[in-house]
Amino acid sequence: MVNYLKITVPFILLIFAAWLSITSGTFEISFSDLWQLVVHQTGADQAKLILWEFRLPRLILAALVGGALAIAGYVLQAMTRNPITDSGLLGVNSGAAFGSVFYYFIVGSYFTEATQAQSVSLVFFGLLGALLALILNFALSVQRFGMSMQRFILNGIGISTGFSALTTYFSLKINADDYSRVNNWLEGSISQGNWKLVLQLLPWVLVTVPLIFLFKEKLELMRYSDVQLQNIGFATGRWRVVFILLAAILICASVLIAGNVSFVGLLVPHLTAKLVRRQSKLYLPFVFMNGMSLVILCDTFVKNVFAPNELPLNAMMGLLGIPYLILAYLTNQQKKGELAK
Repeated sequence: MVNYLKITVPFILLIFAAWLSITSGTFEISFSDLWQLVVHQTGADQAKLILWEFRLPRLILAALVGGALAIAGYVLQAMTRNPITDSGLLGVNSGAAFGSVFYYFIVGSYFTEATQAQSVSLVFFGLLGALLALILNFALSVQRFGMSMQRFILNGIGISTGFSALTTYFSLKINADDYSRVNNWLEGSISQGNWKLVLQLLPWVLVTVPLIFLFKEKLELMRYSDVQLQNIGFATGRWRVVFILLAAILICASVLIAGNVSFVGLLVPHLTAKLVRRQSKLYLPFVFMNGMSLVILCDTFVKNVFAPNELPLNAMMGLLGIPYLILAYLTNQQKKGELAK
């Protein structure tokens, strides 16, 4: 009975988060209103507009961003063999943000109407920035007998700071009229969410996430040391590149839509492991669902707490993530101390 209850938690949480996101706000939508709008396709024009053109695309964007960042966090934690790894700590988020802002610095104003070709170019530049951050981190973390995961984390923090500084510099070079909106995006926001952005993000998630699900067993092997993997003939270098690329794509696509949102990839894999074992077939789907729920709930909070003004989404994630990061680090150190005894 206890296991059954644990398995239902992600479904209940996701339904609750979606319900809260759609119904709450300056303009409240009751259950009867929602029923009329969705089932009977009737209702007030204002309610129709708010539901279909604002709240529903924003809900889907929050879900896709949360799921993508949660899966990317799981991938990075498995690869680095470090339970407190997050894309924001490794410089990947900052690298992707730098690549995208640099692209707009080249092509002009950030909020010019983008074509499909420009959207693909934007993702490409963001991917280059993320890969540059990762490659630089790997190069600085390599030691004589392999890679130091401790250096990998510390170098990532420094690289993240450096790319953030570059991002700020180039954002100041963008059209002054658009700077405040660009800055709002960098802090993390999907307040401008619409169906066009949903269609820009959805293909990257639909292609990348199933591939990670498919290669889950390979990824779990990455938790063992390089020496052990070499002994069983595992192509560590090749698979490391594959997983870095898949994680970078998810992070870039999310950063380009929602800005530099951190800590999702740190929190969700840990919390999901309390419901099901990492070896379970349900683990990855639950990571994806819990990531969706977390960002939906946080986005709902930031848009309502000081309405009509909004808090940055990244500020809310920091309020949750920083205390949990400290707690996870202390717990990890305690376990190491117990093993040493």
